[in-house]
Amino acid sequence: MVMNIPSDFKYLGAVDAAIQDLAREFAISENSINDMSTALIEACSNAIEHGNKFGKNKRVKVVMGFNGASVIARVYDEGDGFNYEELMDRAAPDPMSERGRGLVIMRAFTDDLKFSYSKKEGLCVELIKASSESAPEDDTPDD
Repeated sequence: MVMNIPSDFKYLGAVDAAIQDLAREFAISENSINDMSTALIEACSNAIEHGNKFGKNKRVKVVMGFNGASVIARVYDEGDGFNYEELMDRAAPDPMSERGRGLVIMRAFTDDLKFSYSKKEGLCVELIKASSESAPEDDTPDD
């Protein structure tokens, strides 16, 4: 399933509805899909705010799928990327802080979190969550 949404928070509900529909279609556990939904909304929020900087002409591409064992989502923005390796190595932010907890949230609610960047596709955040309590498989999703 592929979605292209404008860089506006008001479209996050559509992303949540899409991942919920995917979960029902493949009978994914409620805990897994709630975790994935939380992480996916955070990734999309970051793409809109930090990647695309709310650019009216910029879009966020969301690719969601299921590979038989895991739900996989990829979020692409049209920004210039960032040093994600440096950010991943930083200490967790103050839990009372209103900002800076996005990566912590995405890591906490997924089984695997990856970043990549290409000039052609922009920044890609890949989120993987096992569809049940089993270990995730790292594979491409069935779109």
